[in-house]
Amino acid sequence: MKTFWRIGYHAVSMGDLVRETGVSRGGIYSDFSGKQELFHACLDRYQDSVVTPVFAPVEAEDAGIDAIRAYFDNLLTGFESMDGVGIGCLVGNTLTQIDPTEKATRKKLEAHCMRLVTGFRKALAHENGADGPLSAADLDDLARYTMISAQGLWSYSRLTDDVAILRCYTDTLLASLKARLRGVSR
Repeated sequence: MKTFWRIGYHAVSMGDLVRETGVSRGGIYSDFSGKQELFHACLDRYQDSVVTPVFAPVEAEDAGIDAIRAYFDNLLTGFESMDGVGIGCLVGNTLTQIDPTEKATRKKLEAHCMRLVTGFRKALAHENGADGPLSAADLDDLARYTMISAQGLWSYSRLTDDVAILRCYTDTLLASLKARLRGVSR
């Protein structure tokens, strides 16, 4: 998973995988039909070992805007602990290089994005309340905006070593979300 995450799905060769895992080519092929099947297993593991722990606050039953902030804060704290050397998001990194014909991989990436959208939408809806200013369509749009913003933030983390820039972006995003939840127009 770390090899795909660091190098990128298309750039990784079977030789890289053999070297990085210490497993022979035959050993890899005995468990997986090829690089794509191994990558899909890594995407599943990424969901379980990376996404679930950090996204749990957003997926909690009573989540609101504070849970969205906690999600970003947790990831930015992780970025700081790596001395500002970001590797981005495995899904986000893959989104930038996926071929439109790779249907099975696209489906996995879409499932990840929908998970984020669903979690963000639920938290935003909770914050909006039953009589809030935002319609269901507005909440859907805002949840997609938040997901796309998150993916962009993690992509940019590969370029900068300055967490202050990432925190400023996160603060601006959250201020924008709060303004919309108060009924302030775009």
